[in-house]
Amino acid sequence: MDDMGDLFPETRRPESLGADAIPYMYSTFFAIYPEERDLSRVVDWQRSICRQGSVPIAMRPPRILHVSVAECGKPKQRLRPLPDALSEAAHHFSFPAFDLVFDSVARFGKDARACVAIADAASQAIFGGLRTAIADAQRRVGIFVSRGKCEAHLTLGYGDGLPVERRSIEPFGSVLPLSTSWLPNGASHTMSSLCVGCWIKPDGVVPNGV
Repeated sequence: MDDMGDLFPETRRPESLGADAIPYMYSTFFAIYPEERDLSRVVDWQRSICRQGSVPIAMRPPRILHVSVAECGKPKQRLRPLPDALSEAAHHFSFPAFDLVFDSVARFGKDARACVAIADAASQAIFGGLRTAIADAQRRVGIFVSRGKCEAHLTLGYGDGLPVERRSIEPFGSVLPLSTSWLPNGASHTMSSLCVGCWIKPDGVVPNGV
């Protein structure tokens, strides 16, 4: 018998399910995305870094370039929709603009196929403060958040046989003026907004944290 695949593919799409259902089916996370006005500059830099590699690297599509910040917590009141809880948490979130500067490249992931740019030490310290501010805002409205460490990085592309050693690069970055626009949306995000995203593509979900 031929494989019939999913008989109801349309019913699983975000626009069919609604925002409330997304957290139950896919991982949701806070992330920082390039502003539209800066995207071409970021892509030019991404292309330059990928071409410098000793092996071919397939560039990640511009629309999903992002820096994963933290996974969303879980509301302690199980019947409370996550979007509602996050909207309330946003009122308790505040964080100043900061510089996120990338100064090295390394391989990442269980299969070591991801080529990622890693932020410098100063950026990592501020990034840790941002994660704490997000966690504190969620806890104030009864969202359970597990603590953990995460190194600020931006996935540039994927390739086989990437070098094991971390490589220094010319520092690249910009000031990030963060706002409290926490929107459960998987379409468009800006570097000036800290957003909640769940990236879904035709052949599956783009893993968060990469």
